[in-house]
Amino acid sequence: MTLLKLARCLALMLVASPALAYEKHPEHDAVMKVVDSFFEAINTSDPVLMKKIALHDSMTYSVREQDDSSWSLRARPQTWDFDPANWGPEKLTERYWTPTLLITDHIAVFWAPYDFYIDGEFSHCGTDAIDLVKVDGGWKIGNSSWTVQKTGCVMHPDGPPPEARK
Repeated sequence: MTLLKLARCLALMLVASPALAYEKHPEHDAVMKVVDSFFEAINTSDPVLMKKIALHDSMTYSVREQDDSSWSLRARPQTWDFDPANWGPEKLTERYWTPTLLITDHIAVFWAPYDFYIDGEFSHCGTDAIDLVKVDGGWKIGNSSWTVQKTGCVMHPDGPPPEARK
């Protein structure tokens, strides 16, 4: 009888331990609110929202696949995105899926594949990486980086966005 109780206890521990290992961090929702605001700012071409969620001295980095299969780096201050003159009339749609989010104390890292459409036409795909820092009790974008790929793309599991299906 004691062996049976021990076996049941071990079985319960095996079932429960993965749930405990992946317990949601208390700051998860606050961090994701800023991440989702970042994508909202892109998808609505909203420099005011971008300025609200990003540190003034943050940077953006994109690593772009070239036609000859080489890669080029573009770096610029996030303040470029704060200027309405730098946002065109195009409808941008960037979607991420299966994010990885790491949070500890006052820093967080978001990482996810994405696809990108301009005026409903597929443009490129890649991986987004966003560094966040907690400043004065709130989360802000510290830096953002992404790859820009035109080949070998893994597409969003939901398929193209609604505006691309017309």
